[in-house]
Amino acid sequence: MTYREKISVAKELKIHIPDTLASGKAIVGVYGFFAIKDEVEECFYIGKATNMAGRILGASDGHVYMYLQQNMTKFVPRKIDEYIKQGYRIEVRILEQIDYRDTSFSKAAHRLALAELQKIVEYQEKDQCLDQRPEGAGGYAEKYWEKHYRMK
Repeated sequence: MTYREKISVAKELKIHIPDTLASGKAIVGVYGFFAIKDEVEECFYIGKATNMAGRILGASDGHVYMYLQQNMTKFVPRKIDEYIKQGYRIEVRILEQIDYRDTSFSKAAHRLALAELQKIVEYQEKDQCLDQRPEGAGGYAEKYWEKHYRMK
């Protein structure tokens, strides 16, 4: 199935994806998943990718592709399923495109990672994206935080 076909199937299931991703052209940047119902709009996931079309629609572990395959083993497909069952529609947005060209891979990769983190913090300040875990932070990190740093 082509990206354009996946976007069409997703739209029938109330998942709206920018048509700019249909070509499969590698767009580098930060994207967000939003659940929308009536006047309520909530960002539930922000990600980064060097190829947004592949990350969202790709056959290996693309967020929407996994949902279309009823593979709910990952966070984003599970959240899509949860919101759709509650009557929301899902909207995928390109939040920021990043210039990934540089003389240093490390600089380019950190620039992309920083842009993602800035967007996550922006939405968490609005009490959104709160279920999204930082990379590398598992259950032990949360338990340690609960014990030593949680404000009562």
